[in-house]
Amino acid sequence: MIVVKLKGGLGNQMFQHAFGKALETCLNYKVFYDRSWFYQNFAGTTPRELKLNEFELSLQYIKYKKPIFKGKIGRLIKFLKQAISLEPKYIKVNEETFVLDQIKDKNDYYFEGYWQNPQYFEGIRETILKDFSFPELKNPEDADLHDQIATCESVAVHIRRGDYINNPAINQFHGTCSFEYYQKAAEYIVSKFPNAKFFLFTDDPEFVKNNFGFLSNATVVSNSTRSDIDELNLMHLCKHFIIANSSFSWWGAWLSQNPEKIVIAPPKWFNNVEADKKCKIVPENWVRI
Repeated sequence: MIVVKLKGGLGNQMFQHAFGKALETCLNYKVFYDRSWFYQNFAGTTPRELKLNEFELSLQYIKYKKPIFKGKIGRLIKFLKQAISLEPKYIKVNEETFVLDQIKDKNDYYFEGYWQNPQYFEGIRETILKDFSFPELKNPEDADLHDQIATCESVAVHIRRGDYINNPAINQFHGTCSFEYYQKAAEYIVSKFPNAKFFLFTDDPEFVKNNFGFLSNATVVSNSTRSDIDELNLMHLCKHFIIANSSFSWWGAWLSQNPEKIVIAPPKWFNNVEADKKCKIVPENWVRI
């Protein structure tokens, strides 16, 4: 039995599912998912909801039982249950290395991580595209945006703020993309496509409206009422991409099926130096500026 833990926002959940699908496809394992993270409160983390179910996926979840005892007593009870086979004893695997090369035997594994490496699922792109097929856009405003995006040299620009700004620990680890990055990226796009039109996606629309006037021929797409999955749907329909250091806009760019797309990514993904050195999230054919 293999279990992949789900956690984080929609983009992170999509990476975890894609990794689980790679395990199923490449190693012929049946993968189950643990959604217990969404029922717990962790200090310093941003509250999230399980969003994968908005795609038409047939996921199998392990049962979640809220622990009666916590701390040392809870861990002792869990150990005793595993010792007498009342609970499965998993081999826990972290994401320090490319783990698909390591799984050789039929043990019970528990994978906890973000698995933000497209090499895991590069051989099953069509399967992942099918899994992440979007539901139909129902809002008339979104249908109009769809038409605009489809009929011009559309460029999705993602500005991630939220907890990247408001949470000091998250800000220190992730950091944010600078205005200079967006300016240089836009200049690069315009040098290739002078008629480019920019569609701005963000979790802070007011900030973007007040501070991104340097992007001419631009439309702020995001609002407080649109669902994450509809936002991602509109984003992936664009022809080109200027992404943030965010798994959300990463998926917007990766899911695009435009063979001529230009994807621009920030020069570093994490503000944390050690994490950035290990990061494998950006494909080689994307442009780093």
